[in-house]
Amino acid sequence: MEPMRLQKWISQLGIASRREAERWIEEGRLSINGEIVTSQGLKVDPNVDEVRLDGKLLEAKPPPRVYWLLNKPDQVLTTRKDPGDRETIFDLPKLQKVGFTVAPVGRLDYRTEGLLLLSNDGELVHRLCHPKYKVPRHYHALISGKLSHDAEKAIRKGVELEDGLTLPADIIYAHGKNLGKSKGSWYFITVYEGRNRLVRRLFESFGHKVIRLIRTGFGDIKLPEELQPGDYRQLSAEEIKLLKKAAKL
Repeated sequence: MEPMRLQKWISQLGIASRREAERWIEEGRLSINGEIVTSQGLKVDPNVDEVRLDGKLLEAKPPPRVYWLLNKPDQVLTTRKDPGDRETIFDLPKLQKVGFTVAPVGRLDYRTEGLLLLSNDGELVHRLCHPKYKVPRHYHALISGKLSHDAEKAIRKGVELEDGLTLPADIIYAHGKNLGKSKGSWYFITVYEGRNRLVRRLFESFGHKVIRLIRTGFGDIKLPEELQPGDYRQLSAEEIKLLKKAAKL
C-alpha cells in the first residue's frame, strides 16, 4: 500500500469518515510514530508507520465491511465523546456490544430522532455525506404554527441562510396538531444536502420552532416501523446496492 493522506487511510479502515478524522487531528488525538499529528496534510505509510488514536494502535488491515441502520433516540448525540458527558449513540446498549468500529453517515443533532446509517466503508460514508451527490434525506417535522404559502414556496426554491443559499427542498403539509394552548403542523420535508441543523434552520428562518424532528429515510432506505429507538439492524444486500448506486460506486 502506497503512502496516502492520513484522513483517507482512516476512512478506508472504516474507523471514521474523513471529516471526523480531521476533527481528531484538530483535537490532538492522533499520533504517527509517537508524534502528535498537528497538520491536516500529513501522509502515512501503513506498511511502516505506527498510527495511534488516543494511544491505541490502529491496525493496518481493514476489518470486514458492515452496513447498519440505527433508529437514533431523542436526546442522544451523534459523536463518540461528549465533553459535557451527555449520552452518545456509542453509549447505547446495543452499540456497546458490537465488535466493529463504525462511523455515522452524517449527523443527526441531539433532539433529532430516526434513521442513522452506520458503516466502516469509509469511501461510501464519504460520498454519501458529500453535497455533490445530493442524496435525499427525508424527515417528518412537527412545528409550531403553520407555514405560509410564500414560506413553502421559498423552501422549494432555496432559502438564504447564514452559510449560503440552500438547495431546493421538497415540502408537503401533512396535518395539524393540537399543542394544548396552541396549534402546530406536521410536514414531510426532503432536503438534498447535509448541512448542520438544516431542517430546523429552514423552519426557524420563517419564525417557526421545530418541536419534533424524525428522519424517516436516507436515499431509498426507509426507517422500519418495527425498529425500536436504540436498536439497529444490518442493511440487506439490496439496500447496500441502492446506497452505492446513490454514491456512484
